Amino acid sequence: MPTIKENLTAMFAKVTAGTVTREEGAMLLNHLARENPAETAKELAALIENPPAGVFAKTILHTAALSRNKAFFDIFVANLGSADEELSGLSAEELAKLRTAESRQALVEHLNDGAYHVRRASAAALLNFDDGPDILKKQILTNPEPLFRSSSAEVLIDAGKRGMDRLLDVLNSDNLDAVASAAEALVRKAGDLAEKDVAKVFEALMNAGDRPESQPYGIIELLKVAASLGKKAKGYEGYVMAFSDHPSEGVRKEASKALSEIKAALK
Repeated sequence: MPTIKENLTAMFAKVTAGTVTREEGAMLLNHLARENPAETAKELAALIENPPAGVFAKTILHTAALSRNKAFFDIFVANLGSADEELSGLSAEELAKLRTAESRQALVEHLNDGAYHVRRASAAALLNFDDGPDILKKQILTNPEPLFRSSSAEVLIDAGKRGMDRLLDVLNSDNLDAVASAAEALVRKAGDLAEKDVAKVFEALMNAGDRPESQPYGIIELLKVAASLGKKAKGYEGYVMAFSDHPSEGVRKEASKALSEIKAALK
């Protein structure tokens, strides 16, 4: 009788050749897992790490995803941190589909992964959870690493109104590092802001300027958002001019640049 490894190897060769569909392969996986879940998961993980000749790891992982078998949960967690972007992205998507506390926690932990594609995939997958946007907001507010904050902010800015609302919350927080990260993301889609949200940008700008401990970097990033608003910044020119005599040369230059861009947009 063939071993589990032999069954899997033969089946994935057929899937690759097109004589067996991935859905049919998933049925075999579920059959093997019913008989011996631990051994099946072990051999499946080993095949993803070292695929048989002519078989792609993503084919194996995708077939496992189609099986929707809880026995393979640890395989998706392990591949979430893969150096292969396709494996990482597929694992993130599958963990999101599970919608369990365990899958949610795995995605949260990988928001702080050293690889950008892992952080990005994890953040995007978390949007499938009701509290996903708030998880990303909290991460931006609490993580000391700019690169880790920025990947979450990038995902929020592409998440529609619920993402924009969270970034605006961060923008008006007392965490100036987080403010800078939110502002960097908002520059890309400042043109999408509603009128009431434009007011929040300038409120954040003035709040940052009023804080004695404010770092020039955060103010500069907020001024960039103001500049990117174009015609929507009409009526707020005075807020920008208020920074024309700021102690920081960098802030003064950015304020001058922002004012010029706003005036040009209003012509």
